[in-house]
Amino acid sequence: MAVMQTFYPKRILSASTAGDLLDGMTRSLETGAINILVDFQQVMFMDSTGLSALVVALKQVRQVKGRLALCRLNGQASMVLEHSGMDQVFEVYETAEDFARSLADSTDTSLAK
Repeated sequence: MAVMQTFYPKRILSASTAGDLLDGMTRSLETGAINILVDFQQVMFMDSTGLSALVVALKQVRQVKGRLALCRLNGQASMVLEHSGMDQVFEVYETAEDFARSLADSTDTSLAK
């Protein structure tokens, strides 16, 4: 099964917090956790800086052939993704378990080849 690291940003994903989230994801990639999930359950607000940090992380993850997904999007954060069209770029799941199943399915498929 593929290794997955989950991040749980709190309340606001903006200029004041996005750097810490991006740093954490970068450290995870450096230690070999190439599949990253960002759980938005507790995020009430995300601005363009928060979205930009996610885009930077997505590029980093793709460089190491990993996957970056978002789950439990709600309210304003979901609207930011939709209005920017980034909901078509990111993998978005209802729950962490859905992403874990997707990882397991993709691992099973690649093993069968």
